[in-house]
Formats: sequence, structure tokens, C-alpha cells
Amino acid sequence: MTLLDKRAFYLFEVSSCGGIRAAAEHLHINPSVVSRQVRGLERELGMALLERQGRHVTLTEAGQLVVEGFLAQRRLNSELGDTLSRLRNLQSGKVVVSVGDGFVDSFINHVMRRVSEQYPDVLIEIKTGIYYPREPHEMVASDEVDIAITYGPISDPRLVVHSFERGPLCALVAPSHRLARQESVSITELLQHKLIFLPDVSGSQQFVNALFGAAGQLATPAYRCNLHSVSRRMACAGIGVSFMTAAAARSEINAGLLKAIPIDHPMAASSQGNLVRRVGRRLSPAADYLWKLMMAMQ
Repeated sequence: MTLLDKRAFYLFEVSSCGGIRAAAEHLHINPSVVSRQVRGLERELGMALLERQGRHVTLTEAGQLVVEGFLAQRRLNSELGDTLSRLRNLQSGKVVVSVGDGFVDSFINHVMRRVSEQYPDVLIEIKTGIYYPREPHEMVASDEVDIAITYGPISDPRLVVHSFERGPLCALVAPSHRLARQESVSITELLQHKLIFLPDVSGSQQFVNALFGAAGQLATPAYRCNLHSVSRRMACAGIGVSFMTAAAARSEINAGLLKAIPIDHPMAASSQGNLVRRVGRRLSPAADYLWKLMMAMQ
């Protein structure tokens, strides 16, 4: 990476995260490092690349051009790497996948094991989307990841999207919880209990928010955490109600630690997951094998 490319990378992070401090937190570095790199790039180009709008910063027209050029170059580098890997029979290399936290268990058990057997020398890197300031499908579009497995709906002409049914959205409760004895639960009833929410950037939480909104109700959580697994553990402890499909909590349900209670609302009757890749992106054999495994599972 040239010095210009390195500085453009920092500018891209500032733009994506909405500010220098947020970018520094995402990169786990001191904000002064980010600020110094951006200022150096502005001096080198002789023009302002950022402008402040309230508490956030946005790209100037020149800054937007620099970021677009950086992303285009990264895309070319990624495609070149894929092509060279193909020439080496793709028995080594790396596949980067953004996996929604609710899909992690099934991905590890049913996909990752088979990919590692077929391509033992390929590094598989998993990124859980809610830890990043960009949504998983945006990470696919900018070639930060090869494939994303996430909740929908998604409509983006830059992407190839294969949607699949995840089953009804349920209220997850401990067997000792009052709701555990019910066949179903209404939105109004749910509001009478302590609710466990995920971050709003999570695709599954966006679905939950939309469900309460469609019912004309404003839900205030008693707890919020950043992992489906933590949410399930909290529900297992009997302190609140978690929300996800029965498939996402299969282990706890089979172990008798949780009950999945269907939510009595038409919108909750089905939920959607997605496999996402960028249009025109030539996946490596290992990534293509992973994609086909996920397609076959649906």
C-alpha cells in the first residue's frame, strides 16, 4: 500500500464512521493518528477533504473522489488477488465472511467444517456485522468481505442477493417464565414483560423494531446487549424475553433451557435471511464452494 493509499484508507474510515474519533475507535488507534494522516493527505493534494456538520464530518467533493478512487483501487487489487489465487489452484489464501450473529452456530457446524476439509490451507475469517460501523451488505459492496450472511430485506443493484426463509420470529423465554405456558403471545402482552434487545444496527433487531411499529406500539427494552448468544443466555436466566427464530436458538431449546413462543402478528409469521455477494465479483474456489454450500442448505 502506497502512502497515498494508506492516507485514503483513513479518510474512508472517517467517512464511514462519521468522525475521526469514531474511526479511531473502530481501528483501535489514537485519534491523533487518524487526524494526522488526513491532514497529510489534504496537504499533499492541496485541498480540503472533510467538512464539519454539527458533531459529524462529511466528505467534500474532492474527498468523495479520493474515497471512490481508493475503493476502486481496492476492488482491482482484490480481483487481481483472486485471479492470481486461481492460477495457484486456490489451495491457499483467505475467505472473509460477514456472518450475522444469529447464523454463527449453523455456519460453523454445517459450512465451515466442510470448507476447512475441502480447503485445509485456506484461512477463513469471520466478521460479525454488528461490530462494524457499516452494515454487512455494504461491506460486501466495498469488497471488505467476500460474502455476507445476514437478515433482510436487502435491495441493492450492486449485489447478488439470495433470500431464504428463516421461520417465524418467536419470543424466547425460560421454562419458568410466565409466557412459557402459552401457545402464542400478542404484542400487547410482550409490552408487559422485560424485553431484551440487540443494537439497532442488527438486522434482526431492525425486524423486531418494525414489528412493534407495525402494531402501533413503542417498545422500551429493559436490557440491551450486542450478541444473540448473550441475549439467549439472559433469556435462559429468566430475566427477560429475547427475540429470534427457533432455528437460531435450537441448541438451548433442545436442551430444555428455552421455550420459543410464536408472536401473534402476521408480520412475525416469517423472517428472511440473505446470502450476499457483489455483482461481478469472481469468488475464489474456496469462497465459491462456501457460497454453494450455503445455497444448498436453504
